[in-house]
Amino acid sequence: MRVYFKNLDGIRFIAALLVILQHTSDYKEFQNKGISNIFRPYVGDFGSYGVTLFFVLSGYLIFYLLFAEKQVTNTISIKNFYIRRILRIWPLYIGFGLVLIFGIDYVLAKVGTPVHTPALTNLFYLCTFSINLQMLFAIPNKGIIELYWSVCIEEQFYLFAPWLVKKGYKKMLSVIIGLIVIGIASKFVLHYIELHYDVYTVLSEYTLKLNFPFKNFHISDHFNHNNPLYFFTLCRLDNFGFGALAAWIYFNKPLYAKVEKIVTNKIVQIIVVLFTFLYITHIIPEGRFINLYFFSTVPSILFAYIIMSASTGDFFINLENKPLKLLGKYSYGIYVFHAVVSELILVAFMKFLPANTLLNYDVLYPLTCIVCTAIVAALSYELYERHFMKLKQRFTIVKNHDT
Repeated sequence: MRVYFKNLDGIRFIAALLVILQHTSDYKEFQNKGISNIFRPYVGDFGSYGVTLFFVLSGYLIFYLLFAEKQVTNTISIKNFYIRRILRIWPLYIGFGLVLIFGIDYVLAKVGTPVHTPALTNLFYLCTFSINLQMLFAIPNKGIIELYWSVCIEEQFYLFAPWLVKKGYKKMLSVIIGLIVIGIASKFVLHYIELHYDVYTVLSEYTLKLNFPFKNFHISDHFNHNNPLYFFTLCRLDNFGFGALAAWIYFNKPLYAKVEKIVTNKIVQIIVVLFTFLYITHIIPEGRFINLYFFSTVPSILFAYIIMSASTGDFFINLENKPLKLLGKYSYGIYVFHAVVSELILVAFMKFLPANTLLNYDVLYPLTCIVCTAIVAALSYELYERHFMKLKQRFTIVKNHDT
């Protein structure tokens, strides 16, 4: 059985593009050398929204395919699900992660921006798929393997995602609503704990007492100034949940028939996309309460609608052109490689071009990063990842493009 969703490769690339646009702005800001950064107020949170879009899209695709498998076979092969995820995610995650951990100090020293990263600490968090926790409790390594935190959240979510469909299919809507409720409620609970208990110091001191075997392992003795609501998997369940909800509505044809006119109405689509753009650029302010507790919930609702509308093929804009489809196919690699590529390109720009030039740093720099990262990702996919993707097809019942 084969399932194909139109336009979703293009949306994949848009998610990766949002991350690149924020991070290229971040890297200029970190240099603190007067580099032109005029779009900073608008793109400063694009990465957050890009990751949220990835989570919603992942929830949509993974759950729809699980629904289809359940319908076709009357069960879910948990083993095959995990094998597929391993073959899709692990080769690049582990492969390039090891390159970064053991090679980044040498490379950055050669280009004149030396760092000294705790390699064994990074290796521990990489291999345990817990870099999202490293962002909170361990010494940060800006620009090294931090961006893997979102991959780790996805992998942690996949531990139980197929079980939800296998065991809860008959009450799927209740299960999905439960995911959304847990995701939202956990933000309130975690923020309450953060305000009333010094949990980070307690955890840090406890971990040090364990006499961890790696001598380079360090735990901060205080909260790392990263938002815990942003990095804990529980707090992201609403993102996956809204993607799953859109998948359930689209998969359940009688249910979809009730909302089809809204989903396929091009005027509504344009309004939602325009509102989403104004929202993520902060032209429409979100307010402190929304920003604190619903920073990823509100965009998840908007993204879920956009994803479902686009996947019907009856979307107001066509994202099915060949360049976008290719970039979407390479989007995982684009996400993984963009940080290193962008930082190295910035070093080159700073060496040869004046810092206060809008054309060079606000136009050419991000554009160069996008093009070069896409080339690296394409080479990685075609020469390395493709072999694992072919193997993955052996364990696939409901086939879909690059999922």
